[in-house]
Parts: sequence; structure tokens; C-alpha cells
Amino acid sequence: MSIHREPPVTAVLTGAGLRGREAYGEYALKNPGKLKFLAVADPDFERRRAFQLDHNIADNLAFESWETLFSPGNGRLADAAFICTQDNLHYHPALAALNSGYHLVLEKPVSPNLEECRAIAALAEKEHRKIQVCHVLRFTAFWRKIKELVDSGRIGRVIHYDHSENVSYWHFGHSYVRGNYRNEASSSPVILAKSCHDLDLMYWVIGAKPLSVQSMGDLTHYRPENAPAGAPERCTDGCPEAETCPWYAPRTYLTGEPLLRIGLHAPSRTTRFLAHFALNHRRALSLLSHFNKGLRSILNWNRFPATVITTDLSPAGKMKALKEGPYGKCIFKAVNDVLDHQITTYRFPGGVTGTLTLHGVSELEGREIRIFGTKGTIRGYFRYNGEQITVTDFRYSKTNIVHRAGLSMGGHGGGDFGLMDSFVKVMRGEINPHEAGTDIDNALEAHYMAFAAEAARTAQREMQLAD
Repeated sequence: MSIHREPPVTAVLTGAGLRGREAYGEYALKNPGKLKFLAVADPDFERRRAFQLDHNIADNLAFESWETLFSPGNGRLADAAFICTQDNLHYHPALAALNSGYHLVLEKPVSPNLEECRAIAALAEKEHRKIQVCHVLRFTAFWRKIKELVDSGRIGRVIHYDHSENVSYWHFGHSYVRGNYRNEASSSPVILAKSCHDLDLMYWVIGAKPLSVQSMGDLTHYRPENAPAGAPERCTDGCPEAETCPWYAPRTYLTGEPLLRIGLHAPSRTTRFLAHFALNHRRALSLLSHFNKGLRSILNWNRFPATVITTDLSPAGKMKALKEGPYGKCIFKAVNDVLDHQITTYRFPGGVTGTLTLHGVSELEGREIRIFGTKGTIRGYFRYNGEQITVTDFRYSKTNIVHRAGLSMGGHGGGDFGLMDSFVKVMRGEINPHEAGTDIDNALEAHYMAFAAEAARTAQREMQLAD
């Protein structure tokens, strides 16, 4: 008896960078029966070519621009379009794709402009198109457990929700000081670029729209006046503080030292030993790499964030990128203007409050959560070095661990692939878009929260959120 199998959802991609290639492209490679990319557009030849080779895309379906990909002459080439361009370059390709008949997977934030967000949602409704926004954290086991605990009433009625997004010093330096998100005008405010994930979680877990918001923040540390005496414009120009500066670029991109150090904090004793060995015995590691090719990627770091700075991941290629591009600049001289810390407080119906703390000077990458209810408390951490959720019951003063997971070096704790599984189900009609949870109307609530927070911060007063 033959077994009927659904054909894969077909897609085109514009923006073959970190998210496009290493998240959604990787999902397609590992799940060929669920998702298949048929075309790609990216102005960078090396990135475009790499994605084309990964997915066996014909030369005539590899385009230099999204304008060509979505031109009327091409028609609709697939079921869906993935929009993975930079934040301020989502709007026009999204509209073009919708008008060409595509459903969308749209990277967050939808747009750094409120009116553009609304226009995309309005066109999708008019044309009856599905849009899944990439709020991937809803699809992790950790945050689904948090939501389940709150909805079950285990801690009673929620009174206060406290959420911290602790961006590690190296990640903040890479993305928000040296990288594509270093200037608000060319990207978006950091609370939108980085924390619309977190605001989406707050809205989702509490289960209500906020009524008002207050916010304050500043750019305090990553400033020219904080540069060490004698520091040059680039780390590669002979910095006198190369050995002591945590942001010394060659250590981050050539050897991946800050990421290897994450392993020193892992729950697993074996992982801690291996991380210590990789950091302190490079000569021995070099000898062992002759017998184990996998070790070569540790000696010459060829993963994020190195994959962002160049497509030539050889030591010479990466050093060239550091000498010529923005990622080799002194962390204090990168001409950045985004905040490096911000605190935002929301007031919800029923007297519930929610606080988001965002900062870029953490030793470990990750989020921490405390939810205080009338019957108990939920505490948790969601970090690269592990995950844990505990519940404390007031009546019996008993604390139970209800979720625990080990080291995770990527994929947002499984959320990237979880989002894709959900998207495939939506496209196949197995669930409706609203059930997926991150359809455009649902996802925009976090954007409204972020825009209002920025308005409150700049006006230095409490702002009301419209219905």
C-alpha cells in the first residue's frame, strides 16, 4: 500500500545572510520533505552563490535583487517568499512579494516604521495572504512551558512579570556596536531590533495588551571617551590593550574565544572540560585536528559571528575583513548610537505590571524571567549555557524544577525549527495562521509596545497605548 506524502512547501528567499541561510536554509536542508527553496536574491555574489549551491538552485533563479525576483515577468515561482533583508529593507520587498501572490515568512521586526508595519498587514488582509513573523521564541520548549504554567493557574493570578534580556558583551559589540544594528537611522531602536522577541513573550504570557508604558535608557559604555589610552581606530593596528580588552576583534572572529568560554559555564562536566582544553591547549588541539577534521573549525572559528563578517573564512580572509570592514574597529570608536541599556515598564489591565530590562554588558547571553503570582512564583533562565524553570508554591514553601535543558549554541533553543514546522503546517492547512501565534496581526502587538516605549523614553513621560 502506497503512503501519500505531502509535497514540500516551496519558497524563494531574499536576503541570504545569517538568518536566511543559517536558520531557514538549514531547516530546508534537514527537512527536504517539508520545505524547498527554488530561488534566491542577494546583491552579494558570494552569499547568493553559497545559498544557490546549498539548495541546488539554477543560475537563472539566482538574482542580484529582490526587484528582479518579484518582477511581473517572473510571475509567482513558489508558494512563499522569505524576507530576510535588513530591518529597514523589509517593506518594499514584502509589498512586492504580496502583490506577486506569495505568502510570507517575514523576519522581525516587520519594519522599523509603524506606518509600514500597518501597510504590510493591510495588504496581506486585502490579498488574503498569510504572513508568519519570525518571533521564534514562542516555539521553544522553555517558553511554551512558561506559558503552560501561567495558563494553568499554578501560581494564581499574575501580579508582576519581570523579564531581563542580557546580551553578552561580545554579541552586543558584534551586532549593536560594530555591526548592522549600530545606528538607529539605518536599522531600528534596539528595543525593537533586539527585544521585540521579549515584548512578544510578555504580551503572549500575560495574555493582554498593555495600557501604558514608561521607559528610560542610555548609551553609556560603548563611547569614544571610554577608549583606552593609545587605542588605535582598529584592533588590528596594534592596540596596547589587546591582551586585556574583552572586545579585541581577532579573538572573537579568528578563534571564537568568547563563544568557547560559554562552555566553561555549561552544566555538563564533559563540556566544561572540552571548553577548557580548547581554550588552553591549542597546540595539542592542532595535533589532534590532523585526526579529527571537526576540530579544525575550533582552531579556525568558522561559525557565527565569523560567518557575518566575510564569506572567506580562512584566517587570511577574516583578517582582511577586520582590517577593512566595520568589525575590526575599536569597540569604542565604531560610530554607533544605539542604547546599551534600557528599562521599560508596562501597565496591563487588572493592575498587572511587566518590566523589561535590556543591556549589552552581560557575561553570558540569555534571558531571565520572574513571574510573581498570588499563589507562587516562577523563575527561569534561558541561556546558551542551559535552561531551567522552577516553581515555588507559597503554601508549602516548596520549589520544584519543572524544566531543565543543557548547552545550546544556536537556533534560539530550537525556536527556529519550531517556527518553520509551524509555518509548514499553516501552509498545508493543518492549522490556521492565528493558531500559529505569530501571524502578522498577533506579532504586531510587540511592535506597538516597542514603538510606544521609544516614544515614552524620548518624551520622558508615561505614554498611553491605543487600542
